[in-house]
Amino acid sequence: MTTATTLRRSPLHEIHALSGGKFIDFYGWELPVQYTSIIDEHQATRQAAGIFDISHMGQVMIEGPGAFDFIQKLITGDLQRTFDRGLGVYGHLLLPTGGIIDDIFVYGLKESKRFFMVVNGSTHEKDVAWLRKNVTPGVTITDLENRAGFAIQGPKALGIIRDTLAGIAELPRFAFQQIQGGAPNETFWGCRTGYTGEDGAEFFGPARTIVTLWKQLLENGAAIGLKPCGLGARDTLRLEVGYPLYGHELTENRTSLEANMEWVIKWAKGDFIGRAALEKQKREGLKEILLAYELTDRGVPRQGAKLFKDGKPGGETVSGTFSPSLQKGIGLAYAPLSWNNTGTVLDVEIHGKRVPAKVVQPPFYKKGTV
Repeated sequence: MTTATTLRRSPLHEIHALSGGKFIDFYGWELPVQYTSIIDEHQATRQAAGIFDISHMGQVMIEGPGAFDFIQKLITGDLQRTFDRGLGVYGHLLLPTGGIIDDIFVYGLKESKRFFMVVNGSTHEKDVAWLRKNVTPGVTITDLENRAGFAIQGPKALGIIRDTLAGIAELPRFAFQQIQGGAPNETFWGCRTGYTGEDGAEFFGPARTIVTLWKQLLENGAAIGLKPCGLGARDTLRLEVGYPLYGHELTENRTSLEANMEWVIKWAKGDFIGRAALEKQKREGLKEILLAYELTDRGVPRQGAKLFKDGKPGGETVSGTFSPSLQKGIGLAYAPLSWNNTGTVLDVEIHGKRVPAKVVQPPFYKKGTV
């Protein structure tokens, strides 16, 4: 006899249900995959604005006199270089082997000794365990509860934000601000980041405050095309601009170098967990790398689709879809390093048939607002 697993629900769940959201199990969360259709929500985000529930993502506070050095040792990004400009930091948490535990964002100011880390929902518990395993004296790690988050993205997103909140829309990309919430001593974070290739912001904070803000933004933006969007559109949007998804492009069996993301490794900053393994791999050379391809004939590639070059197998798709913006099949795949040259002709096996494709340099979609 098996016991059904109870799915976690976002604080925005009731709003999604009333808006016609169709739910799926996403790593133990009951989240909307779509409301109207994936294509409709995708195009709304590209042309106007979309709002996405990201409450499943983990929110972690890291505090104390040793917090800056602790985070600096754990991630590939350089807190000092980025915090000097008042920006959030993107980076990878790595195993000593160089394998990717997760990709994360960190926000905060060095002098405050208080940092806010956003981690993926699928790796939330693993990430917090890793932080606590490596914690150093003078550092406190708090896995925040009763929280929510959402992203508002699109060419009209900043205008909608500007009509609702002061300050956030005027910040540069990757900047952040702590904002007074609806109750005394309650603050939430507004971050000029996103996952769609369109401009906008992400908001994280206490559930009540975030739910109220979602309602305000949706009300203010509905007349100019803002629509609630599900996981389906979020995936096609991120794939069109080549953004990685943990469990697909990023795993513990792949390094930042293999993921074609050396730009997240700030070699000049000093030591960090996994650095030695990356240096060794860089010296010895990569065997495989993440490449981007687009089909030159009809078809929709999916995860697991095999790649062939000159009739010989050698790669496998980790993410694939039909691009609503480009009207063609696109994919990201791990394949031999020598294949990663623009224009290289490949075949992708889809439903037992080999469909021609060519290697391209991401992003696939180049008309986004960021």
